[in-house]
Amino acid sequence: MATLIPVGVAGLGRYVPEKKLTNRDLEQIVDTSDEWIVQRTGIRERRIAGADQVTSTLALAAAKQALADANLDPMDLDLVICATVTGDQPFPATACRLGYDLGAKKAGGFDVAAACSGFVFASQVAAAMIQSGQHRNILVVGAEILSRILDYTDRNTCVLFGDGAGAAVYRPLSEAKRGEFLGGSICMEGGAEGVLAQPGGGSRHPASNSSVEQRLHFMKMGGTKVFRFAVRVFAELVNNVLEKYGRDQIGVIIPHQVNQRIIESAMEQVGLPMDLVFSNIERYGNTSAASVPIALREAFEAGRLQPGKLVVMPAFGAGMAWGHLLLRW
Repeated sequence: MATLIPVGVAGLGRYVPEKKLTNRDLEQIVDTSDEWIVQRTGIRERRIAGADQVTSTLALAAAKQALADANLDPMDLDLVICATVTGDQPFPATACRLGYDLGAKKAGGFDVAAACSGFVFASQVAAAMIQSGQHRNILVVGAEILSRILDYTDRNTCVLFGDGAGAAVYRPLSEAKRGEFLGGSICMEGGAEGVLAQPGGGSRHPASNSSVEQRLHFMKMGGTKVFRFAVRVFAELVNNVLEKYGRDQIGVIIPHQVNQRIIESAMEQVGLPMDLVFSNIERYGNTSAASVPIALREAFEAGRLQPGKLVVMPAFGAGMAWGHLLLRW
């Protein structure tokens, strides 16, 4: 059996648009209040892409920072993977546009459409390709402009989500500066695709006058089901790491920034203190596939990634699909 090549993180990047949409702003748009939103979600504001920006615009800014952090040129890249459910268009892949804009002329590219779990899944695909020797330098970007599929008459969804992008460059560990990829998981629960979805626009509900009138092109969510599911899955993923490595090995938990109350409930279930968690949901809301990589970069900047300690990144979302990414920094 061939020996697997150890994989590491060479660079991290993030980008969020300048425009802020605060809870006070939302009070003027929909029947809600700052108190109601903060109490139920922990969110105070989120970022909204400008009219001149598309998903690849956000991805490009995060990718450039990650490449600079890795001290790599775009021409060094073998592959670009973009995790998104709000790509520039249904096809071709947003990764193709991103690679073109970067000048990554030697790289292939494709998208991963796994919503909130996208970056975690795409990172495991990238790591496997490097481990096998198929590629050496892979850029993974999670990028979303969710504001363009939100129904701003539905207070149950429009208060939760924001726009942004995060990126990571993976290389063989011997050439990377930082965290070692230790593994992860990719899971799904069939039959729950309607719990969190954008129903319109695909082969099930093609775009039509009727689909527009029924508002099927906006995000739909079953809030109570998502809450219970996310708490259970978050706790299971963290417990699995605890059982294998022990409490003293965990340096920081960087979850998908879905809802502060979900994070708090899950941490209570596993019996760990909240000070182990890095959370930025107060400032950005839920940015789907961009959530984990944005938080990972910010945790790095804040000095929360401790040498030799585990970085645990659980994610869960539409599908229902969930999993985790595990690094030793």
